[in-house]
Amino acid sequence: MSGLFRAVTPRSFPVKLGDLTFHATGWKLSCVRQYAQQNGVQGSCYVTNNGARTKQLVLDGSFFCLERPYEVILPLDAALREKTRFSFTLRDMRFSMAEIVGYSIAEKAMDGVLPCQMTLIVPSVLTYVPPETGEVTEST
Repeated sequence: MSGLFRAVTPRSFPVKLGDLTFHATGWKLSCVRQYAQQNGVQGSCYVTNNGARTKQLVLDGSFFCLERPYEVILPLDAALREKTRFSFTLRDMRFSMAEIVGYSIAEKAMDGVLPCQMTLIVPSVLTYVPPETGEVTEST
């Protein structure tokens, strides 16, 4: 059998959350525009579009620690409880004012690796960050 084959190599995208660095191995972005409906005259309904778009970002990956998982879990729990907002760049997209709304973390039999899945809500506009300049430009 001949032909060209491409080897798939695992990679991660570092996401800086305050003092923690999350190594995302996968992500999923979901965006929704919320509509409101009001009752009108003679039984007709009016649909208004005054709801803001919500973006939900789910990150799969790991935190790296050395035999002390509490050094990761306690700051994550505090950020969830205190509604801490984070700004970070992921794949040349700038996420601002992101807030953790849920996480699932587990310890497996691998030294220094805590697999984790996090869900964040991003209320602000996404921006593009060119990799060579670091300049932020707004997207629509």
